Amino acid sequence: MSGAEPGIGLTVGRPELLRDGSDLAFRQMVSDLFTISARMQMVRDAIAERMGVSGPQSGILLAIWELQGDGGVGVKRIAGHLHVSGAFVTAETGRLARAGIIEKQPNPADRRRVLLSLTAAGRAALRDVLPELQRINDLFFGSLDGADFDALRTLVDKLVGSSATGVGALDPALRNLRAVRA
Repeated sequence: MSGAEPGIGLTVGRPELLRDGSDLAFRQMVSDLFTISARMQMVRDAIAERMGVSGPQSGILLAIWELQGDGGVGVKRIAGHLHVSGAFVTAETGRLARAGIIEKQPNPADRRRVLLSLTAAGRAALRDVLPELQRINDLFFGSLDGADFDALRTLVDKLVGSSATGVGALDPALRNLRAVRA
């Protein structure tokens, strides 16, 4: 049994991703990943709304909080951490700085670059949502034990890398279609 409509084919060709010659289990997994992604997006957007920022901006705020240390964190490091472009981080942090949620200071090691850190208002915004975020994350990932969590982290890390390769293999016209529609 192919798991696909006869005459059309399979959505994967690697034997490791097929079960009994069928891609049905793979397609169900992808559907489940989309469901999880949509639910994570809903949580991120709700938390962001409570902070008065956009979903992507809330991710940047959390990354700054996590990485800023005592002296701040650079745009490039935030972009790498979030797997987005430096230009995107620069644009969004400009908006966050104008809102008084983060501050940008010249990097003493390279005056052409900036270091980002949370302001008192930014720390307060995070402090206000962290209890709810913790509660939701504990529920969201409540089905995992420690071993499951470690295994998931390893698998997700692998998928981050291979998904970038997959997107890079898209026909450029298809890859740019999203930008055209926006």
